[in-house]
Amino acid sequence: MERLPFKDVVKVTSGYELIPINPNDQMDIELIDDLTASCKNFSALCKKAKRRFFGNRINEVSRAIENELVEEIRKTGIKPKILASMGYPDIELTDRHERLTYLEIKVSSLTKYSTLRTFYYSSGRKIENNARHLLLGLLIKEEKDKYWKMEKWTLIDLSKLMVNLKTEFNTNNIEIYKPESIIAEA
Repeated sequence: MERLPFKDVVKVTSGYELIPINPNDQMDIELIDDLTASCKNFSALCKKAKRRFFGNRINEVSRAIENELVEEIRKTGIKPKILASMGYPDIELTDRHERLTYLEIKVSSLTKYSTLRTFYYSSGRKIENNARHLLLGLLIKEEKDKYWKMEKWTLIDLSKLMVNLKTEFNTNNIEIYKPESIIAEA
């Protein structure tokens, strides 16, 4: 299945509504202003301090960036809560008006024109309220061996996102290596 509205997928899998950002709503304007200020401050700090993030894999870099970015978000009066388990979403935000927003942070070295899949959603188990859903895309560039520089950020309203369903059959090593299937080994 292709081109499914993400808001419908969230509703079916979690039972909760994905609320679009309303550019005319004062509370939404404040939320976006606060998140934008956080991103601008984070970018300025990285540039001024020539901050580089070390990591063998993008996930390692992502965690370091996420932790520092959460501190910048906290300074605006938004209360961020990093959600413990892996998967969508990464952070639950409570704004000045006690409204919830889910934030996914996506760190990538790929430009926005890449056709590789970079957004994954498997269940609504971490979604516990009707809320806005945003994605903060962070473009990073490797400067030296395993040292990454923050290049650009983009804040996205996921209410307009279209997703595809990729089904797959899978198994684990217990099933693969069951004695009755082994025909030779060394």
